[in-house]
Amino acid sequence: MFKGIAFVLITTLSTFTSSNQFVEINGNKLEYEIAGEGPLHVLFDAGALTGMAGWDAIWNDLPNNITAVRFSRLGEGRSEPCQGQRTDSQHVNEVDAIVSKLGIKQPFLYVGHSLGGATARNYASAHRGNLSGMLLVDPENPKDVDIIKEIDPVNGPKEIEKIRLNDYEMGKGEWCFLDAIWKKEKAKDFDDIGDIPVTLIATVMKQEASELIFFSDLGRKRWGEIQRDWVKTFPRGKFVATNNSGHYIQQDEPELVLSELSQLIYQITKNK
Repeated sequence: MFKGIAFVLITTLSTFTSSNQFVEINGNKLEYEIAGEGPLHVLFDAGALTGMAGWDAIWNDLPNNITAVRFSRLGEGRSEPCQGQRTDSQHVNEVDAIVSKLGIKQPFLYVGHSLGGATARNYASAHRGNLSGMLLVDPENPKDVDIIKEIDPVNGPKEIEKIRLNDYEMGKGEWCFLDAIWKKEKAKDFDDIGDIPVTLIATVMKQEASELIFFSDLGRKRWGEIQRDWVKTFPRGKFVATNNSGHYIQQDEPELVLSELSQLIYQITKNK
C-alpha cells in the first residue's frame, strides 16, 4: 500500500542528509555510511525512496557497542539511478554484495523498515545462518491487500487496483521497486528462515484523514494482527504495536526503535 505514504515521504525527502562514501556494486555506485567499531555488525535497510537517510532520526543515538552500516539501494538517495523494475532477488543480491564489499561480519543483525523489512526476510531465507537476528520496523506484508478485500469484498478490489495504478503512474521511470511490492507473494517466515530472534514493531495508529479502507480503524487493527501472527511463527519472536506513530516509526518514536534495538542486541550478545 504505497500510495498512502508516498505524499508524506516525498515532502520530507529534502530534509534528509547524505554521505559522500560510495561502494561499487555490479558496476553501479551506492552510497553508504559506517558508524562505530563495536563487535556486533548491524545493517540498516531503509524503506522505499528514503535512501539510507530514512535512519537519520536514530543514527546519532545508536548503541556504542555495534558497528552500524546503512546504505541507499540503487535508484535512491545519492546512489546511481536504477533502470526498469527490480526483483526481490536483485535486492537480496545487492545486499549480499554490500555485505561482502564492506566486510560486514557475520552473523549480523539486520534492521529493516518497510521494503527494507521485506528484503531482510528474503535475505534471511536465501542466506540462512548469516543473521544473528532481525528488527523489522513496520515491514511490508503482502497480506495488506487481503485486509482490504476482507473488510469490503465489493469495493475493496477496486480500491486496490486504483492504488496500484496510481503507484505505477507516480513512479513511472523512477520507482524500480514497484513490481517487488505488488507481486504479493507469501512472506518468508520461520519455516524459510529458521530460529533467530526477531522483533517486529508495527503501527496500528488510526489515520483520521484517510478514506482508504486500509487506514480505517478495522484496517489498522487487522494490520497489527497479521504482523503479530507472522512474527509469532518464530520461537523467539516479539511483537510490539504502537498507536503513536505513522509508518515511519523511527522518525515518530525514535526512542521506541532504539529501545527495541538495544534489547535485541542484548539478547544476541548476552551469552557471548
